[in-house]
Amino acid sequence: MPSRPKLKETVAALEKLYGKPAPFPSSDPWELILRENASYLVDDATREEVFRSLKARVGVSPEAILDAPRTRLVVAIRKGGMRPPMRADKLLDASEIAREIGLDRLRKLAKAGGSEARKVLKGFPGIGEPGADKLLLAAGSEVTLAPESNGLRVLVRLGYAKDDPNYARTYRAAAEAVAPELTDDTAWLVAAHQLLRRHGQETCRRSEPRCDVCPLAKGCDFAQGR
Repeated sequence: MPSRPKLKETVAALEKLYGKPAPFPSSDPWELILRENASYLVDDATREEVFRSLKARVGVSPEAILDAPRTRLVVAIRKGGMRPPMRADKLLDASEIAREIGLDRLRKLAKAGGSEARKVLKGFPGIGEPGADKLLLAAGSEVTLAPESNGLRVLVRLGYAKDDPNYARTYRAAAEAVAPELTDDTAWLVAAHQLLRRHGQETCRRSEPRCDVCPLAKGCDFAQGR
């Protein structure tokens, strides 16, 4: 098996390929929860367009969303992918939870991190363990890559974990394996998350991966085994 490069070397190679990545659109947990639920399976530009539409047409406070006519909410997020009414219901559910918790407390919990914050965040629709990790990473309270599905695929193919049929087990195994190579530099962690995600989207694709042009191929279990 090839010798896997260190994570810092991997991230540096990906930055050389793709350039400096964009940061997360916000560090605020509530704004990120809204983005997660307002859109489904769309690109980042569309996700931001939908968030801006929601903000302009309805508002983004829990009270504004709960007070708005449901038809207006559906129209505001219509461009965000499949089943706008279902996504509107998720926004309403999230807003009920946020109103009960209070945005000030939600933000304080995210900045503090820990088990209580994780439990509260996972109570929102669309936020599982990876989503909670991402929100805590964005808030600067968690040392994690919080890889989403594309970034996780890259880590699996590099040999950090086996591709288990159970996604949660794969995620936990990869997160544990890569943890010793992480630093407490939030900006670097976010950049690593974004670069791994883009690499999984554009090069290390689920089908027809482009191993022939991948700068990680020499140290990649998957590429060497093809």
